[in-house]
Amino acid sequence: MNSNERITNLDFIRGFSVLGILIMNSLSFSLPLSAYFNHPSAAVDGTIDWVHVFISEIFVSQKMMGLFSVIFGAGIVIFIDSANKKNYKRPRLLSVWRNSLLLLFGIFHALLWDGDILRIYGISAILIIFLYKKNIKLLVILSLFFTLFGSIIAYPWQGFFDSEGNLILSEVNINIWPDKLGLSSYWFVEADVKGVKGEAIYSYFGLDATFRAIGMMLLGVILFRSKVLSGNLDIKIYKRMTFFGLALGIPLGILSLLWLGLNDYNPDIAIIGFIPNKLGIIPMSIGYIGLLSILNKKLSFKIASFIRACGRMAFTNYITQTLFCIIFFNWMLNDIEFTRKEIFLFVVIVWLIQLIWSKYWLGLFSHGPLEFVWRKVTYFK
Repeated sequence: MNSNERITNLDFIRGFSVLGILIMNSLSFSLPLSAYFNHPSAAVDGTIDWVHVFISEIFVSQKMMGLFSVIFGAGIVIFIDSANKKNYKRPRLLSVWRNSLLLLFGIFHALLWDGDILRIYGISAILIIFLYKKNIKLLVILSLFFTLFGSIIAYPWQGFFDSEGNLILSEVNINIWPDKLGLSSYWFVEADVKGVKGEAIYSYFGLDATFRAIGMMLLGVILFRSKVLSGNLDIKIYKRMTFFGLALGIPLGILSLLWLGLNDYNPDIAIIGFIPNKLGIIPMSIGYIGLLSILNKKLSFKIASFIRACGRMAFTNYITQTLFCIIFFNWMLNDIEFTRKEIFLFVVIVWLIQLIWSKYWLGLFSHGPLEFVWRKVTYFK
């Protein structure tokens, strides 16, 4: 297997996922938080907005971050293998240092936006570094457990709230979450306007996001060690991955929307209503990997090279997406109420900018700006 082809396939998938991430992240800057979960609570004024909800929930929400996590997990293995080949004395320790730097970047990024994922990646990577050589069967079990952890705890966590979304004020609950807040801005637009964020629901988010990141990174290790991510397996394998992954994942996403919609987005199912969608993360990611591995080979070199360039500069592009959102939604047009179709237009414009500028930049330099800094500090040179 040619290493350049392997890297090309990874870059293509990474580029696709970092662009896809913006679809959901842009909502965090432009709409009340409740619109992210309780969809009709804000910015759903017609058919086009509901189409946006439908597409983003089924094809994007948690799937793009899951896909990005898969490639990140594979990247940890590649980095350690590369450090071994370059005769670094302690390649795993070097990887720990590298991801500690990512954690530091994430802390600074979180000062701009509390939705930062780099902190979770930096912390989760430490576990992956010490697990990646374990038996594949063990890694499969751990990947499933960590990825589905949010679904496993969803029912008991839903039980912390009453039918109106308030925290049940038992002695235990009050001791754990002294703010006594329920679903707050997660579900209710009024709470978001007041800047109210409940400790109980945000604890669930933190656990779910962290465990899911670890699980999907482990899946990346598995798929990399199985040569799937190389892009060089028989095309029939990738076609099967595409068909079975999407055939399982899409109905699960639809089931979540139906469950929520048929119950009028009742707070009773504010957490458990997303279980089917969460169960669809792994099959959708596998389906996407199959499809993107095919496209990486079938698309013309010129078109594919723009997406690969975005992937090579994923760190820089992720951070600049935040800057674009802050400048546009928080500074320039802070007083405007956006529709989902207007937000998607913004996303498309940012995509075009990042596709063009990534290709242009890498025509001049070997690494993206933040990738260059990260690399220099990692190796102290």
